[in-house]
Amino acid sequence: MDAVLRLHRMWLSTPSEGRQAELHGAPLNKEHFEGTDLRRLLAPEASFHQSRFYDADLSGSELAGAQFYHARLHHSRLREVNARAANFTGARLDHCDFSGASLAGASFFRAELTQCIFRDADLQGCDFREVRMRGGDFRGANLGGTAGLTREQIAQAITDRATTLPQATCLR
Repeated sequence: MDAVLRLHRMWLSTPSEGRQAELHGAPLNKEHFEGTDLRRLLAPEASFHQSRFYDADLSGSELAGAQFYHARLHHSRLREVNARAANFTGARLDHCDFSGASLAGASFFRAELTQCIFRDADLQGCDFREVRMRGGDFRGANLGGTAGLTREQIAQAITDRATTLPQATCLR
């Protein structure tokens, strides 16, 4: 794995010298990514069960259907990722930036979200049942059709006129 990530970092700085990491469906369980530059990573349906990300940058990555079951992501950047239908069940997301991310249909069931940024993110149809959420920035985000968010959670978050909120009947 170290060699693949080293080549990926080289590719990010000089594409002719390195190689973009392609980890489709790869089992990356219990890995530790601290300060790792994983921008534009190709890892759809990869498994990051119980992996740890601290100050990692996954911006622009392809993570559709990836499994982050009980993963820990702290102070990490996931700007403009495609993580449609990704599974964050039981994950801890602390001060992560998902601005512009495509997360439609993702599951955050029983996840813990602390001060995460979801500005202009597509969260349509996401599962937020039993999520523990403290604050967060949802300006411009699409929360239409989401399940499980409470009125209190929405009230604690930052929203604006461009935020598409779930229908009142969907809020607990």
